[in-house]
Amino acid sequence: MKISDLSQNTIASLFFSVVMLFIVAFDNGVPNFDELKEVSGTLEWFEAKGKNRSTLRFKLKEHEEMFVYHSIAGSISAVKSALIKEGTTLKVLYDPNDSDSALWEFETIHPVYQIVSDNHLVKSYRSIAESYKGNESLGFMLLIAGLALSLFFLAMDWEIKRDVN
Repeated sequence: MKISDLSQNTIASLFFSVVMLFIVAFDNGVPNFDELKEVSGTLEWFEAKGKNRSTLRFKLKEHEEMFVYHSIAGSISAVKSALIKEGTTLKVLYDPNDSDSALWEFETIHPVYQIVSDNHLVKSYRSIAESYKGNESLGFMLLIAGLALSLFFLAMDWEIKRDVN
């Protein structure tokens, strides 16, 4: 069977599988608690981005780093309220070796794995890590589904090619 004999469905499912393999293989997952760095300070700026304004970016006055809290972690309204509360001292845990910046953004923005506001835990490492791990298992399931569909479409193409000859 030649590549030209493959259907568009087969090509699309193979492409999807390769992309998912790349995503699953190169995702480092959630860092261990011991690998995270804690910083504290007061809010310098805040912005809500994304389609539903549920990706929260912020910077603390006392530090150079910029941070991002992703909607996958949940509790967006509680985190947003804690961030924008006037005069609050914030403590965040983040991975200094990870950046969630887009390629076209020439900034380093670190994902946050725990937020404390005035010594009140707003979002814990454990709950954020569980949310990210649930997302990782979804990626693995999509990879398996893509591979299964690729095999199905390859078998159909093989059968069609055999019937034609």
